[in-house]
Amino acid sequence: MTIKRFVQLFICYIISILIPFMIINYFDITSQSIQLVLYIVVGFVLLTLPLTIMTINKNKKY
Repeated sequence: MTIKRFVQLFICYIISILIPFMIINYFDITSQSIQLVLYIVVGFVLLTLPLTIMTINKNKKY
């Protein structure tokens, strides 16, 4: 794995954590079960979409 790819993955990982956190704070969600669901679902979507796009773009180059 190249350093560029590692940095891209790290950025995607951080974003997949920060965006659900901001959503929870913005809407003042206090229920822990809803917070957990938001972290799981939104984090998963935000993590898989960029990774899938980056993988497709990487495979198109070859």
